[in-house]
Amino acid sequence: MAFAPLVGLNLLLWMHINAHGRTDVRDAAAHILELVEARLDESMTQLVALGMASKPSCLPDGLAQLSRAAMKATQVSEVSVIDSTGATLCTPNGAPRIVRTVSSAHDTGNPNIKLFAVDLGNDQGPRSVRFVWQFPNGASLAMLLSGEKLMPALVVGRLQADFIARLTLVDGTFVANRLSNQQMASDGKSAFEVQAISDRYPIALTVAVPSEALWRSYRELFIWGNAGGLLLAMLSIAVAIGVARQTEGPVRDIENAIRRGDFIPYYQPLVDIRTGKLRGCEVLVRRRRPDGGIDGPGAFIRLVEATGQIFEITRSLMVQARDELGPAYGPRPELKVSFNLVAEHFDDMTIVSDVQEIFSNGPVRPNQVVLEVTERQPLPNLASARVIIAKLQELGARIALDDVGTGHGGMSYLLKLGADQMKMDKMFVDAIGTERCSSTIIDTLVKLSEDLNMEFVAEGVETFEQIEYLRERGVVAAQGFVFSPPLPGKLYLELVETLHPISGSKKQRKVRKALRGGETEFAA
Repeated sequence: MAFAPLVGLNLLLWMHINAHGRTDVRDAAAHILELVEARLDESMTQLVALGMASKPSCLPDGLAQLSRAAMKATQVSEVSVIDSTGATLCTPNGAPRIVRTVSSAHDTGNPNIKLFAVDLGNDQGPRSVRFVWQFPNGASLAMLLSGEKLMPALVVGRLQADFIARLTLVDGTFVANRLSNQQMASDGKSAFEVQAISDRYPIALTVAVPSEALWRSYRELFIWGNAGGLLLAMLSIAVAIGVARQTEGPVRDIENAIRRGDFIPYYQPLVDIRTGKLRGCEVLVRRRRPDGGIDGPGAFIRLVEATGQIFEITRSLMVQARDELGPAYGPRPELKVSFNLVAEHFDDMTIVSDVQEIFSNGPVRPNQVVLEVTERQPLPNLASARVIIAKLQELGARIALDDVGTGHGGMSYLLKLGADQMKMDKMFVDAIGTERCSSTIIDTLVKLSEDLNMEFVAEGVETFEQIEYLRERGVVAAQGFVFSPPLPGKLYLELVETLHPISGSKKQRKVRKALRGGETEFAA
């Protein structure tokens, strides 16, 4: 019995280290994955530019294009032209490398591009990944990316212990390892590990902490805790209990914030760039801190999605937006308000019941509601999602496909979900005037929306030059900081009165004229 406090102390210390270690490893995995995704983005951008520019060619001009593409992305080790039989025709590096495919083909955010894991040579050596752009005639462009160069050269986290970062495809095919300490053993038993899965590419990043490394980092803490004797142990137990309770703090803190109504809607205006008239808004979540400050979604969105609290928050935002916008939206039935949904909203009919209950008998009608489905999160069951979407459309709500061209869905979402609206991701708008392929991509998306009878919205518009560019290509609706940042309810309602008064006014005409003419005073 005399040793019971010391046993309890060691147990609580281990629980504390384990809880905080998992949090730190989760943060490290997410950070490393972001760096890998950025390097894949850089490489895919070059391959898309090559694929959209012209057919593959082994002539000097064609080889020069391949060479420039490889030089712009340092992780690319080879760009080659492949014929319809799979044989390499040419590469700017001279003799092509012998490549052996070791995984099945995986889809990417671009329907023309597949991703494979490959080995170089006949023996298993340094692993690489390969992007392949397929042309209709059977020929293709292949871009080889070194697995080691995809991984950051140095991975650093808040965790004191050494750890191993392992990059794989989602089917488990190994790509690359990176050690935080080159002297550590890479095959020891793990105390725990955390996996982060990309929402844009078929890759996963696993960070594992070996048991020996964890013990080496914290052994002094255990020695000190036991050396203090029974009295100090009991005091440490009390402190450790308080710390252990704090590991549940973030989740409980979110629950308390929901009860207090701290999660509030901000409104991103949606504007008709032909007339300057307001078309509606997108609801974005913000959290009001006790000190009066406002936190953006980056401070909490991953946690509330992981714990399922996003559903209660989404419902709360709908109720708040209905009550706040009702007096203005009631006499303006043409204005829309859109809400972002996560993939899990399409697991059952709860979202249908929520929309019907909240909007059927209120001042904001279901036909003024737009529900945005993002491509960045895969829908586990497209058939089930299509049934739920059809039920929402029966109520009068419209469905928007968000982040088109950047995520898992690709053409399958456009073809199978029956969405009413297509929202072009900010990355394509950012490329206006800087990327040669941006015009072709935007023209293709606009034409596709017309062929599918879908409304088209450009997101992330930040300059008047972008407005003019989009207007020339027939784009009607846009949102972004050039018009307004996300606004609290009071300011958004003032904007409604200014841009969309019930009867015309001189102020309204002046604002519309400023938008059409690109006057800088409108941005202010």
